[in-house]
Amino acid sequence: MIELPELYEIEEQWPILASMALIEILLSVDNLIAVSAVATHLPPNKRNLALGIGAIGSYFFRALALLVTAPIISSYFAAKILGALYMIHLMASHFTSRKVESAKPQIEEWGFGRTLLSVLLVDFMLSTDNIVAAVSLSRTLWVVCSSVFFGIVFVRLLGGITVRAVRRLPVLSNSVYVLVGWIGLILLAETVSKTLKISHLSDLQKFLVLLEITIMTLVYDAAPFLQRLLAPFLARVMLPLLRLINAPLSVLFWPIRKLTSLAA
Repeated sequence: MIELPELYEIEEQWPILASMALIEILLSVDNLIAVSAVATHLPPNKRNLALGIGAIGSYFFRALALLVTAPIISSYFAAKILGALYMIHLMASHFTSRKVESAKPQIEEWGFGRTLLSVLLVDFMLSTDNIVAAVSLSRTLWVVCSSVFFGIVFVRLLGGITVRAVRRLPVLSNSVYVLVGWIGLILLAETVSKTLKISHLSDLQKFLVLLEITIMTLVYDAAPFLQRLLAPFLARVMLPLLRLINAPLSVLFWPIRKLTSLAA
């Protein structure tokens, strides 16, 4: 059973809570766009019902997954390393994979029940990113499970506004994977350096870096001269480096990504 936190605990954990909120908003909205596409063939009333039930089911299963994975990643060295590598893989694969237009599945004849089942499956499979990121940011159970609350509040109550913001600023869909990769690098460094007794970044420093990355990507998107200036470096240095990093990781995490791509 999760005990309610005291006020001083909330004050101590606010940088991690803010970091989780930032990650959860962007990842959940990105997932919401994909999930909504599954139910586009339904009439508006049934579509909203399917997405609503799907959201409830997804967050229920996500909460269970968090309760299971949080103690495992907190306790086992190998689990921490795998979690860190998975997030680095998410970032690298996002920027190096080729976006291929595929034919739309023939789902026009699907009934409400089959569509609802598909929404539940897609919603949960795409929540893997959120689960790993939340567990990696904190070892405190109530803090980790608060990511579910963030998802419900920001996506379901402010989902329409946030989706429109992401569509107007598509760079946010890229910046969230930079954030995920950064969290993976932090987890990997902390896990390895723990045995070497090297000091870690504070929770406030982690949040400030996440905020700075988000602001920098927005500035980059709004400044064409920066894009022209950095384009050679990104194309000739960063992209090959990400491909080199992602090559072994894509083999390691192929089963997970295959299930996610099939669901999506």
